[in-house]
Amino acid sequence: MKRVVFPIMLLASASLLSADTNKEIKQEAKSAIMKMGGALKSHMKQNMKAGGPAQAADFCLEEASGIAKKVNAGYPKGVSVKRVSLKYRNPADKPTADEAKILAQIQSDVNAHKAVPKMIVKEVSKNSYKVYKPIFINKGVCLTCHGDAQTRDQQAYKFIKEKYPNDKAVGYKKGDFRGAFVVTIVK
Repeated sequence: MKRVVFPIMLLASASLLSADTNKEIKQEAKSAIMKMGGALKSHMKQNMKAGGPAQAADFCLEEASGIAKKVNAGYPKGVSVKRVSLKYRNPADKPTADEAKILAQIQSDVNAHKAVPKMIVKEVSKNSYKVYKPIFINKGVCLTCHGDAQTRDQQAYKFIKEKYPNDKAVGYKKGDFRGAFVVTIVK
């Protein structure tokens, strides 16, 4: 009987270790996302306040990727954050095949009115993870650049179309799934 109980205990403890690892990875990802999201959001707010949607769009087009690079440089070795979307504006935000698969699943769950997890952890390989934090259009101000022709600011969108003539990141309504932060963590 001891031989049967012992392997079961090992399985249970392996499961707990996995839950601990999952929790640790999520916490590390959350911290990285808060840094990235906070930096981008504060600059966006400053520009919106200083010059309205046109200045905010100009900031986003010209400086957001530089800020993202700077923030990424401050993370511990093996950690990086990016934003991806199936409907991307900047080709640099195009998801990889594995990321597109996760984004499509999230969109499918949203369409089916299923609950979407706050974070999704995927083990890419041994000691390598990708954590997805879904992004939703929760504020009307997002629609100034990502909404339909009636909600977009025309001057801001003129700048956007000049830089990204193949822009796909429009037509959203409040509450829509926009994309995700993807945190890569290599231990």
